[in-house]
Amino acid sequence: MDHTDKNNKDFNIIVNAREKTWLHKEITFDEIVVLACGLVENTVFYTVIFKKGENNKPEGIMVSGDSIKVKDRMIFYVTQTSRS
Repeated sequence: MDHTDKNNKDFNIIVNAREKTWLHKEITFDEIVVLACGLVENTVFYTVIFKKGENNKPEGIMVSGDSIKVKDRMIFYVTQTSRS
């Protein structure tokens, strides 16, 4: 997955306590899961919680299909649960 875009700056984000560099103004649910887990598995449910987001939405929960604007030093927590 190519995360570069000539019109965007580098964003330093934190995903599950690990610093990552993101080069787009937005990030999707699936892209965050890939940064945290390496891939998106169909047999697993994922929860994505974010903090230190943009002023109009500084924190919240993302679900599959969501995308949000990225802010420097934004924090993401990704957890996974097996389907039963």
